[in-house]
Amino acid sequence: MGFTSPKDRSYGFQDYPRWPLWLQNVLANGELQLRVWTWSAGGSGDTSATCYKDQGITYRGMWSTVESGAECVNWNSSVLALKRYNGRRPDAIKLGLGNHNYCRNPDRDSKPWCYVFKAGKYTSEFCSTPACSKEKNEDCYFGKGLAYRGTHSLTTSGASCLPWNSMILIGKSYTAWKTNSQALGLGKHNYCRNPDGDAKPWCHVLKDRKLTWEYCDMPQCSTCGLRQYKQPQFRIKGGLFTDITSHPWQAAIFAKNRRSPGERFLCGGVLISSCWVLSAAHCFLERFPPHHLKVVLGRTYRVVPGEEEQKFEVEKYIIHKEFDDDTYDNDIALLQLKSDSVQCAQDSNSVRTICLPDANLQLADWTECELSGYGKHEASSPFYSERLKEAHVRLYPSSRCTSQHMFNKTITNNMLCAGDTRSGGDQANLHDACQGDSGGPLVCVKDKRMTLVGIISWGLGCGQKDIPGVYTKVTNYLDWIQDNMRP
Repeated sequence: MGFTSPKDRSYGFQDYPRWPLWLQNVLANGELQLRVWTWSAGGSGDTSATCYKDQGITYRGMWSTVESGAECVNWNSSVLALKRYNGRRPDAIKLGLGNHNYCRNPDRDSKPWCYVFKAGKYTSEFCSTPACSKEKNEDCYFGKGLAYRGTHSLTTSGASCLPWNSMILIGKSYTAWKTNSQALGLGKHNYCRNPDGDAKPWCHVLKDRKLTWEYCDMPQCSTCGLRQYKQPQFRIKGGLFTDITSHPWQAAIFAKNRRSPGERFLCGGVLISSCWVLSAAHCFLERFPPHHLKVVLGRTYRVVPGEEEQKFEVEKYIIHKEFDDDTYDNDIALLQLKSDSVQCAQDSNSVRTICLPDANLQLADWTECELSGYGKHEASSPFYSERLKEAHVRLYPSSRCTSQHMFNKTITNNMLCAGDTRSGGDQANLHDACQGDSGGPLVCVKDKRMTLVGIISWGLGCGQKDIPGVYTKVTNYLDWIQDNMRP
């Protein structure tokens, strides 16, 4: 039996399976207009919303699927009676909870979520609800394009889309006459849309006098530097514990032990494209065979696998030819991830590329930036951190990033300095990179996205007052990066 796409399938009265229908109107041509009855989505708000704004606290749409693909449990279900958030709370209506299974964010988490039945128990999971685009650009789409409302109307074959209210589409599942057509972005136009959650926006077209559909010829918007930031809850020596969703470009690099089974944590890294990770050259002084290396993305805990992590073997790695292992000048390396397909890392809230800077990027002195890694809490510690940490530091002016200020250690034009400039209080808790953080990212906000400014390279101790850490200046290596990433 051949497979028929839902886009090609015509629906009769019997194909509306879930909700009661009532007759709303009879048109002059005899066509029946039916209306679907639905229950309250809980509280006031736009129940037709197809994306959430900010953290989704006010989201009242009808999305009910989580990132793993599971269906949400009804908030009124008795199995949630002992959960903190359920549809029977006194403030349930205010929180958007009730007799439904739609995604909500009652606890002000980073995005809407719900309870699902997984591995024999009921647990919470973030929903796959798309975030409303904050970008003005309508020439591209985010994610699968569920929230795309631009005016592109050409398909991959060059055909023009048919209007969603074209009479030739009568009987198709997705048209301007669908009950929730406005929420799906359908109407009296022929613009590309994705009303059914397909891989990307599409539309109906006529090919050889036959009605069919095609994907639209439009690019996906870059998500580099975007994140679901969670405010750190626990302060520790040298920084703050954090989640990978706050730093989804963070990579953990492991190396096989030479004379014993198992592997060891080697260094940090940063994802700059689907198949390429930047790191520090000094991490690879042992000249490991590429097949002895492994890169893990999407992991909050250093050695504990995460539900959304992605692991890759290394195809090859490239150390800058002019790297100086005495001064750490040109301390930069590129790792190519191994994959059977063109794409390696899959974009998600836990795995995402960082934006590379423009060559002429100029940030003001003392700009606050962030670094992340699994390194030690302090120089004297015998162990690396078990959990990802973040630290907040400021960019030092070039006049304060000199050999004179760094106890006569060599500082070159390929380096920059950043450190915690706070004074007074608990000086033992100054933020800084430490052993094990090497190769990780120093990122700063630029145009509302996190941008890679430096690669963690070296320092004098960890968290010393008035002594910054030293980072590889990424703007000096943009051509080197592009040249080495070419096939």
